[in-house]
Amino acid sequence: MEQAKVQSAMSLFQEYIPQEKLYTFKQMLEKADDAKYNELMTIPMKSTITTLLLSIFLGGIGADRFYVGDTGLGVAKLLLGWLTFGLWPLIDIFFSYKKAKLVNFNKILSVL
Repeated sequence: MEQAKVQSAMSLFQEYIPQEKLYTFKQMLEKADDAKYNELMTIPMKSTITTLLLSIFLGGIGADRFYVGDTGLGVAKLLLGWLTFGLWPLIDIFFSYKKAKLVNFNKILSVL
């Protein structure tokens, strides 16, 4: 892929993928065809801010997990979250935020 497209994709997806995966992402972009750039730009990303807000305000009912695609954990959190006296939703604030970034990275990997 052209260097200008690599830089453009890096700046666009930087906030959506984990920090430790940026180098891997850059290497994969450099090896990819130019045609993959257009396909890459159409991938819908999960917003980390939306995930964080859902986790803070509706985390007790599993809305954050449903948003990132963890349906099983969302149902478990909805049904059993009260057993932890609010500890699971509190801890899950940090995990769901990271999960959104991993979901986005896996979507990008499937295209590249």
